[in-house]
Amino acid sequence: MKGDGLRHLHRARVLLTNPARFETWWLKAFGGACAQAAADSLHAIDPTFSARDAAPRPHWNRLWLLLPVLGVLALAVLKPALLWLCAMGLCGVLFALTSLVRILALGASFERAGASETPPDLSDAQLPAYSVLIPLYREARVLPQLLGALQRLDYPRAKLDVHLIVEEHDDLTRSALGSLNLPPWCHVRVAPDGAPRTKPRALQIALPFVRGSLVTIYDAEDEPEPDQLRRAANQFAARPRRVACLQAQLAIDNTADSFVTGLFGLEYAALFDVVNPGLASLDLPIPLGGTSNHFRLKALRHVGGWDAWNVTEDADLGLRLARFGYRVEALESTTHEEGPASIRAWLAQRRRWLKGWMQTILTHSRQPGRVVREIGAWRAISVASVMLGGVIGPLFGPIFAIETLHDILSGQLMNPQTMLERIVSIWSLFVAMWGFLALLGPLIVGAYRRGLLSSLVLLPGLIPYFGLMFVAAWWAMGDLIRAPHHWAKTEHGLAKTSRRAENARRAKRAGRATPPPERP
Repeated sequence: MKGDGLRHLHRARVLLTNPARFETWWLKAFGGACAQAAADSLHAIDPTFSARDAAPRPHWNRLWLLLPVLGVLALAVLKPALLWLCAMGLCGVLFALTSLVRILALGASFERAGASETPPDLSDAQLPAYSVLIPLYREARVLPQLLGALQRLDYPRAKLDVHLIVEEHDDLTRSALGSLNLPPWCHVRVAPDGAPRTKPRALQIALPFVRGSLVTIYDAEDEPEPDQLRRAANQFAARPRRVACLQAQLAIDNTADSFVTGLFGLEYAALFDVVNPGLASLDLPIPLGGTSNHFRLKALRHVGGWDAWNVTEDADLGLRLARFGYRVEALESTTHEEGPASIRAWLAQRRRWLKGWMQTILTHSRQPGRVVREIGAWRAISVASVMLGGVIGPLFGPIFAIETLHDILSGQLMNPQTMLERIVSIWSLFVAMWGFLALLGPLIVGAYRRGLLSSLVLLPGLIPYFGLMFVAAWWAMGDLIRAPHHWAKTEHGLAKTSRRAENARRAKRAGRATPPPERP
């Protein structure tokens, strides 16, 4: 037996190659299987977690679900006024719940802002290996900026594991990557062609190759603060294993490009400097941002990674983490990113986001009782109000606001004649004032914390801004029906201004080595 084994070993061919050539061979040999596995891995674990099927499939024992639809159609024909009243009442209840959650998050964010707990700093020897995943698609324009941001990261190079994921058919970006002198800790991963062509599919393809126990996601145009990875590693080390994800603060850098980027900057400040930290302090599920979320690798794999079929994989993953018993916390570190400056680009991005939220709602509402058992009644109500409010608000909020304003100006709301009219008047005024506080409170506090108080002059522009949201929401509804998994690409590298660069110039003129902090 021993001699036969030696003879077999003598006959075996051993080939030596480098990782790049091996991956090229592997892509040709197994690319199709890899693409298929990345697309359907979550669906294989549990089909109810995947948005591959945009809605629950019909079955004969679910025909009773048609009864509410038939009832609505009957009311529309026989009692249209009653249908309108019921619709406005339901919207009002949802808007009130959404406003309540935002106001609670606003209050909790002050408690977090006043906290003095700081995780201890880990030495370079104690820091874990950290993997950074950066999906790229038609991003040749911003690659030099991206490489500069990566080189500024303050993390031991021997423990840094960066994966630049490029689509197989994206020849322009692949060529641009080939012309760059990438450091040895940067690896180019080619995502084999396949369906769907989405960011989460690219992330799923790269996930088996990561070697860090911590993982983060950056977009091509992102410029994170240099110490962000250190901060995240320190915070993870000080937190229990249940804390599986840290969401860094995102800030729009080109706020001076247009009124769209200015309002977008205020919106981001409200969300990432106020609402999300507040939700985290209340231990409520957080719809993650699409970038700068940091994960424990074991937890990320435990929940199945990303859903390749969901075009806002971040919101879905935040809810799925909660369903598996994990927590998301806020990370006190900023990533600067470019916002779309034109109305057309903003609409394309926002309609994709809203379509993805619709997908996420449909996916996780397949078994509502199971969701309540997994995360608890109050947390289920809060996440449902946030996510439904994020979709129903743009779809019907402007209609509700116009109707309320019309009733105020006509005197009908302030002069009710019957008991029903009095109830409607009181409820409408309550929802309007509650919603007004929930909208403006986080915007103003976020502007103060982010150093955007001068942008508050743009607040009257919220009226056309929400009009654009209305258009994007109904456009997203159409997309959900005809092209549920199409990824509307946002072009980057078009910014004309930069708050971060302007702060650096001011600091230099003042004789400081670093710019002053954006938040008090």
